[in-house]
Amino acid sequence: MLSPQEFKEQLEVWQRLWQPEKLAQLRAEKTQLEELTTTPGFWENTQQAATISQRIAILNKQIDQWLNYKNALEDWQIAFELQDAEQFNQLWQELQQLSKEIEISQFLTGQFDSRSALLTVYAGAGGVDAQDFAAMLVSMYQAFAKKQGWTSELIYLSVGEEGGVKTATLKIVGQFAFGLLKEEAGVHRLVRLSPFNAGHTRETSFAMVEVLPEGLEEEVEIELNEKDLRWDYFMSSGKGGQSVNTTYSAVRVVHLPTGLSVTCQNERSQQQNKIQALKYLKNKLAILELKKQQQLLEEIRGDWQSPEWGSQIRSYVMHPYKLVKDHRSGFETQNVEDILAGEGLLDFIWAMKKVKHKN
Repeated sequence: MLSPQEFKEQLEVWQRLWQPEKLAQLRAEKTQLEELTTTPGFWENTQQAATISQRIAILNKQIDQWLNYKNALEDWQIAFELQDAEQFNQLWQELQQLSKEIEISQFLTGQFDSRSALLTVYAGAGGVDAQDFAAMLVSMYQAFAKKQGWTSELIYLSVGEEGGVKTATLKIVGQFAFGLLKEEAGVHRLVRLSPFNAGHTRETSFAMVEVLPEGLEEEVEIELNEKDLRWDYFMSSGKGGQSVNTTYSAVRVVHLPTGLSVTCQNERSQQQNKIQALKYLKNKLAILELKKQQQLLEEIRGDWQSPEWGSQIRSYVMHPYKLVKDHRSGFETQNVEDILAGEGLLDFIWAMKKVKHKN
């Protein structure tokens, strides 16, 4: 049990976290959305219905979270007054977990934060080393997604002639995948002894990470004219340049008026890839439409910079010392291998969100 002074100090910390006005706001939004579901013809628009139903489910979870916190906090105070050590310690652990979850939810309030994500890694300056670095980042995000209980699907992969990745796009499906991964958008820098030259000299390479919310084509009506599209067909390729199959199933669609393009190869047939490519193209066009609002542009994509010297958001140094440092938040660790294995990446994300929250 805590001393009376220790109890008072901890109680003040947890009471400051309690926000009844936030609970009222969540309940009001839920009521408004539930009223929408009763309007005539609502369920005829299946995409809109799915989006709103998903939002209601998220609101229910957040409301329950706040109510559980309120009840646990009240019970914890009673347990202290009764000097019930067993109940006190049980509620102490419960409050620690609930307070952590609530603090996290404060950072995931963006318009698209609850969505899945489309994450693309581009090799930048650095030749073969950069392509190898891009492959390392793809593996890092796949491992991170798995640790979060999300699913990741490689929907496009362009490999280098000597290995590594030129460009790769992952569809990462999971609640708040975009809200978390959007902090990874930007230029990443790797410093190491190169395994790709005879002298194993210290080399610096770069890769660019782009993170977009998935499914915006469901909210913004996009009309495509076939004459504005150019289709390219080619064989799907896997890591190491191996052919996935011997038919021209991979497709690239280019939207001529904007220059936007999407390549898809994850499906077995050309027709299935065309359907997916059109979906992702509409998503990009929806984002382009929304980008007319500058504030929303920053929310969706972050700053776009050339993947080269001076523009990096994070450095991974493997020689002459080991260090991963985020240049925006100042957060750093010496566990380079762990980070590249997807371990501890969440610490960098939260550090960045706390910086944004203060600003």
